[in-house]
Amino acid sequence: MEKPAVLGEMIEPRFMREGYDFNKDSYLGEDGRLHLRDDAPEWAKKEFEEFNAMVNPIPDEDGRIIQG
Repeated sequence: MEKPAVLGEMIEPRFMREGYDFNKDSYLGEDGRLHLRDDAPEWAKKEFEEFNAMVNPIPDEDGRIIQG
C-alpha cells in the first residue's frame, strides 16, 4: 500500500515556538519521541496531544489511519 503524499508544510505549533518541547536529543524520551517539559501549561499539553495524534496516528482495530 502506498503512503499518501504530504501536501504542504505544517506550521510550527505554539508549544514549540514558546519552548515547551524538548528538542535536543538528550531530552528525547527513552521511546525516542518528543516530550513536553514538566512545567508546560495546560494549553500546551492539549496542543501537544493534538499535534502528537496528527504526526503519530494510532491505527484503529482494522489497521486504518483516518485523519481529518
